[in-house]
Amino acid sequence: MDPRNTEFLGLIDRAVAAAGKPSGGLNAGQGQQLVAVLQSLKGKIQSGQLEPSGGVLTLGLTRQVADTADSLTAPVLQAVGDIERFYQERYKE
Repeated sequence: MDPRNTEFLGLIDRAVAAAGKPSGGLNAGQGQQLVAVLQSLKGKIQSGQLEPSGGVLTLGLTRQVADTADSLTAPVLQAVGDIERFYQERYKE
């Protein structure tokens, strides 16, 4: 597997773990919704179906989580921010 994909999947796993913790910043329902979105993203990466960002596209995760997180310093928000940065900076092509 492409090392870039391995790193990307690791970031997603971190976000999934944060979304599942009570201290992650989301309530249980919100956490489950985010985990479903992240699992779908993971599947796209593993199957090679994720479109490159071109350096401008986002996945929309930060906006989704920021709207529902209990604070702007929530661990889950930081984790999805890392995913978005990786996608824009390292998944350009």
